[in-house]
Amino acid sequence: MSDDLRTALLLFVAVASVYFATVTGVTSSNDGSHYALTRAIADGRGWEISPYLDFTENQDYATRDGRYFSDRPPGTALIAAPLYALGTFLPDPLVDVPSKHDPGNAQMLYAVMLAPLAMAGAVTLFYGVVRRAFGISRWAALLGALAFAFGTIAWKYGSVLYSHALAALVIWGAVALILHMEETGPTPGGALGLGLLLGCAPLTEYTSGLFTLIGGVYAVLTFRSRVDGWLVPALFVLGGLIPAVLLAAYNTVNFGGPLQISRFYADTTLWPENEDLGATFSTPIPQGLLGLLVYGSENQGIFLLSPVTLLALPGLVPLFRRDAKRALLIVGTFAAFLLLFSASTTFNAGTDDGRYLATGIGLWMVPLAVWLDEQEGRLLPVLATGVLLALSVRAQLMHIAYSWNYDLTPQMLAARAADPANIGLVLRTAFPNVLNLPLLWLVIACGGAVAWLASRRRDPSVGRDHANA
Repeated sequence: MSDDLRTALLLFVAVASVYFATVTGVTSSNDGSHYALTRAIADGRGWEISPYLDFTENQDYATRDGRYFSDRPPGTALIAAPLYALGTFLPDPLVDVPSKHDPGNAQMLYAVMLAPLAMAGAVTLFYGVVRRAFGISRWAALLGALAFAFGTIAWKYGSVLYSHALAALVIWGAVALILHMEETGPTPGGALGLGLLLGCAPLTEYTSGLFTLIGGVYAVLTFRSRVDGWLVPALFVLGGLIPAVLLAAYNTVNFGGPLQISRFYADTTLWPENEDLGATFSTPIPQGLLGLLVYGSENQGIFLLSPVTLLALPGLVPLFRRDAKRALLIVGTFAAFLLLFSASTTFNAGTDDGRYLATGIGLWMVPLAVWLDEQEGRLLPVLATGVLLALSVRAQLMHIAYSWNYDLTPQMLAARAADPANIGLVLRTAFPNVLNLPLLWLVIACGGAVAWLASRRRDPSVGRDHANA
């Protein structure tokens, strides 16, 4: 096993473990809506969530002809449902978590496990991409990955069953595959996989369809001169069609047409911004940019909540100097998401953190990792990074502790900031699931065993070589 692979595996387990320790069950109407659909699928009830409507807190739902559905895209629930079902065969939680919805259901915790696994996967792919595609040193790539994992809102949304963790994993999987095929050349398997990932982006998060467009155009322009014959393009199209047809079928069965997405059927008396696209994207972009980057409408922007992200700014020049084309894919995609959500009326959806950027925030950390690589051996930049990262980690920790279903309040803290009682209270609040970590490690071990057996079946010479030795 190479040093890079060993580092990546350790990074994945460590990040997933911190995220899973942070899990407090199903926390709000948003993840409650995803979880309601997860239960409906796993319990064999199809797509209708009427029996689980309470999980949505009677607000995050879609309705048609007197029936109720999740107003979220179905991708998260489609992946969480098998994990929920897996919970019938695996041990019950060692301790109960104070879940707001469906408390005491042992299988619930396995469904929520999707978020830590998916966001940890995105962080790990980030490490691999910056190492391989941009030639960054191991220490800079690892520090950049840790800044992404714990210095941004990726931590919070790697711990709750929102759509952002799975959407981030899909985007990073597609980016990693595109850049890999740039080096090795397009293959039938790679084309099929890339098509699947690009097609799955809007299945996990409707707005990620923007990445489908950007990534698809980049792939076509990059590989069109390197493809002979029809097989690779056909498989690329087929891969994209599979999730597209699934989403179209879901929309048609539940809402009457392939383009009738669930958000159009949300209760507009509660969410008037869902009346149409014009209502959804009606915020003046300068106002939205200020809110997403610094502060506005009670929203803590990324530079305020994650000061370490400021170091990506000086990293833009060396990133484009190393590879302008790839830098344009990375930074251009983040800029497109930033502008899209700046125009959205829901950039401050009650979470005070511009949560939609959680899907693409790792893209902004790529120039940060490049900047770190450029500063190797320089004491002051390294110290500045350490200070900004420490401030960011503290901000994320407190942001989680003050979030829904964690419920820390300033009144609960002692007057002295450094009082050990304060530290203990914050840690207990932010890590309510730490004693259930063996469940996560068991699932990771099972997944690793399956992957190892599959790799041996693909390469039977491994066993023969061992026997001949």
